[in-house]
Amino acid sequence: MEAPPIMQTPGPAPGGMGCFAKGCLSLIIAGFVLVAVFVGGTFFVVNRALSVFTSTQPVQIEVRQATPAERQVAKAKLDTLRSAARNHQEATIEFNADEINALIANEPEFRGARGHMRVAISNSIASLDVSAPLDSMHWKRLKGRWFNGNIEFGFSYVDDNFNFDIRSAEANGYQFPRAILTSDFMQSFNRSFNESFHRESAKHPDANNLWRHIKMASLQGDKLVVTTRAM
Repeated sequence: MEAPPIMQTPGPAPGGMGCFAKGCLSLIIAGFVLVAVFVGGTFFVVNRALSVFTSTQPVQIEVRQATPAERQVAKAKLDTLRSAARNHQEATIEFNADEINALIANEPEFRGARGHMRVAISNSIASLDVSAPLDSMHWKRLKGRWFNGNIEFGFSYVDDNFNFDIRSAEANGYQFPRAILTSDFMQSFNRSFNESFHRESAKHPDANNLWRHIKMASLQGDKLVVTTRAM
């Protein structure tokens, strides 16, 4: 049996808002699920797990069409976030799920997630429907494979570090064993992800400029709340 791949975050594209706006959160979460596949090797043979939890084709994920007024409000909030970060001003901006989905569907920076991700937020938990390619996992068995499923998670970003709290995950209609979602597993996942993220950020300081200007971000109630840092 081949060793599972080391999870790596996709590098940000040149310019723009980097990882935040390109929708790579969907790929990060898909990376978590792939790690879970290998941990789940105690429950399934790896080849069977790959067959069950990954697909050879993506699925189209539809979002509700936002009204012009809703698109305008969402874009204005994104512009406020950009401006506060660019001018080193502290500001707190709240996005509800409809606004995030409107940005994904309409803003050029989010084109990487368009048709591949839909967000819902309730009780400080995000529900992410995602169809993500797995080629970036750098393991030949995943070439041409896709993760199509749903992940529910809590999320915060404080002191330049991410913290994910995965509550459940399913792919192709199959639920991942809850035994996988231990506190030790999540601590290891968060540590590995933050190390990878900071390593990639150091390689692309200009492209990932936005995150350096975010003081904190978290899910609160039915919103993603982002606070920029005064520098």
